[in-house]
Amino acid sequence: MKLLGLLVVCAVLGSCIADTVVLNQLMDQVIESMKMVINQAGMNEIKVPDMNNDWHYRWHFVKLSGHANCHDGTAKSLASIRRTGDTTVTTSGNRAIVKVRLGLGDLELNFGRCQFKAKHLFSVSEHIKLQVNSNSIELQVSLTGQGKQCVASLDHVVLDQFGGVKVDTGGGIIHKIEDKLIQWGTRHFHDNIVGMVNEKLADAVRKALPKIDLCSKIPH
Repeated sequence: MKLLGLLVVCAVLGSCIADTVVLNQLMDQVIESMKMVINQAGMNEIKVPDMNNDWHYRWHFVKLSGHANCHDGTAKSLASIRRTGDTTVTTSGNRAIVKVRLGLGDLELNFGRCQFKAKHLFSVSEHIKLQVNSNSIELQVSLTGQGKQCVASLDHVVLDQFGGVKVDTGGGIIHKIEDKLIQWGTRHFHDNIVGMVNEKLADAVRKALPKIDLCSKIPH
């Protein structure tokens, strides 16, 4: 299909009426190409910044406070990317805009060692795993007409929703502050890790797009 033909049809109808099944199949090809890029580039698991927090715990009349330092952190699995919604196409000027919702089937935050200290009382080290059970990513790609040519480019890929965070401490005394760990982990993920995930996914999309000729395959 020529992009010009798509733009004419879309201009007349106000939106693109393309075969959803075909569009989804094309985006699935892009996603498979992304997975290959992620695995080949070693981006499935990424190193993340340390997480540091002060903590307080009260049991009856006993009050404890201390500090938690988590390091040797990684986030995975970017190669579990998948399509979670139907692909849509709209137009703006000489651009056909392709949008689709994605998600990571497995999204974990692991710290190889978290040290919990209570002032002058104890020091405990544990491996901590945080599981993000729900997440959603918006991918937007533009097909831009340049004379007789068409260029496919990434507009954005953004992990803009996540939740259902659960923590695995392995039991023990740290189990008592699991709610705090979930709060810390959620904040740390939002503030320090989402941007890193977005950057890696964007790199994968940019490298995957040239392998799938969307300009010639988008139907109308």
